[in-house]
Amino acid sequence: MKQLDINLMHPVEQINVIIGRIYKSGMTTTSGGNISIRDKNGDIWITPSGVDKGSLTMKDIMQVKQDGTIIGLHKPSSELPFHRAIYESRPELTAIIHAHPPALVAFSITGIVPDTKIVPQAHNICGDIGFAPYGTPGSEELGEKIAFEFQDKRYKAVIMENHGVVLGGTDMMDAYQRFETLEFCCRTIINAKRLGSVNYLSDNQVLQYVNHLPSNVSH
Repeated sequence: MKQLDINLMHPVEQINVIIGRIYKSGMTTTSGGNISIRDKNGDIWITPSGVDKGSLTMKDIMQVKQDGTIIGLHKPSSELPFHRAIYESRPELTAIIHAHPPALVAFSITGIVPDTKIVPQAHNICGDIGFAPYGTPGSEELGEKIAFEFQDKRYKAVIMENHGVVLGGTDMMDAYQRFETLEFCCRTIINAKRLGSVNYLSDNQVLQYVNHLPSNVSH
């Protein structure tokens, strides 16, 4: 799907498409993960709590208005607090993905932040990665810890200790590309270490790649 196509969709359509791709690719479980979009009015559209991720439809997506009014058939995700906290911390972000992909969770439970400088394209998409200390899922405390990491403008992706990952994007496809690429990096690093030591690129090598990108490609 072209990026333009999904950006023209209503938020509920975008969320339904992306959560379906995440679930079908095995990067979250039936009950795990949540994604959201903040629209131009400041309303948050988010996946519901307690609904099978493999059977979500557009009518299941919840709307949370700026004044806190909840519209929809279910309760919004229990982790709405950290979505709100991130949006407040980073006004330029309009989409958030949180999930529990296996390789990323492996990094989260070992307390290791993946170095994405394995190939230049990956680091250019993911950038530096933050790490949020453990907080109880769904708690205000967790939201505060994640939002604190996102206050560092270098980060659009944060590993959550013994939990998973949360990523932001300027739109939903930006967030999804970052999510998919970061999980690719984690799988690749784990596989490479079975063969030997990992040869990471230097900062200068990554910078040379960025400087050679066409002007119409986001740095």
